[in-house]
Amino acid sequence: MADILIPKINGFELKRPALAPLLVFALMLLTLSLFFVWSRLHVTNLEYAISSLESELRGLEKEQSRLRLETASLRSPERIERLARMEFNLLIPVAEQVVTVE
Repeated sequence: MADILIPKINGFELKRPALAPLLVFALMLLTLSLFFVWSRLHVTNLEYAISSLESELRGLEKEQSRLRLETASLRSPERIERLARMEFNLLIPVAEQVVTVE
């Protein structure tokens, strides 16, 4: 497209400004800005996800600790002996009841 000349005013010749370079610059600036905003939003979402997973991990570690303590208390020889006597009416065997297997 040929440059259209605007009439001369006091000896100065005015030309229509070229908009293509300005539009390309504005488009590049907009694209860069949108990428920056998207990347910050993505980082923020990842930080929230990490925080949530760390919180879940702390809860699971507490649960694991509680279950280990419960396991230790259930394996207690005193507890097992008390259950054997009370619930199942078992007694410690006398010498005549013990049989040695060879």
